[in-house]
Amino acid sequence: MAIGCVLLGAGQSKRMGCAKQLLTYQGHTLLESALSKYSRIQPLAVVIDPCMGVEDMVYKVQGIPVPNEHPQWGQGTSIRLGVEALLQWEHTQKERLEAIVCGVIDQPLLNVQVIDDLCNTFRDIGDEKAIVQPQYGPNQERGNPVVFGRYWADALRLIPGDMGGRVILRGEGAPHVTYVWLERQCTMHSGIDVDTKEDYDRIVSEGGRYETNDSHP
Repeated sequence: MAIGCVLLGAGQSKRMGCAKQLLTYQGHTLLESALSKYSRIQPLAVVIDPCMGVEDMVYKVQGIPVPNEHPQWGQGTSIRLGVEALLQWEHTQKERLEAIVCGVIDQPLLNVQVIDDLCNTFRDIGDEKAIVQPQYGPNQERGNPVVFGRYWADALRLIPGDMGGRVILRGEGAPHVTYVWLERQCTMHSGIDVDTKEDYDRIVSEGGRYETNDSHP
């Protein structure tokens, strides 16, 4: 069985003030950088704003572009659309997924080893109710991406508004969460989300100090 991925790339970037998907870091847009890392997971459903015209980027990594016509309705809408695309893949391929990775495009410092370790941890647990979430840095801050066992597909489709996966992580799924402290694989900066212009300016100015060891298409 395969592990699928929903990559969230349709956000409105209200706090940034511009489309952060197309901001550049070390010669690549944040979307391109995320695609290069998450393309190791197939099937890969990439939720996008159709107005951005980035479908070719998604096809380049054998991803499934999933248009969200109403990104203003919140992250829950994007998660639902992405999960439904993966369920359609299951129907077409006649193959049941083991789990669904939920990732975001605004973590340019993310190391691909993080993705691999989370998926391997899920498989080691061997329970489709399992949820695996990373912890970053000395303070063990929880972040993305998160691996949800196939059991949670319906719950992911029902997430309201802009709540995101934390509805499950803090609710019904809480007893099933395994936290992976990624002390060796990355620095405390690896899980940083680029949400504001200040965040972006900081990683650009300090980018040379943080090596992520990732390649791009």
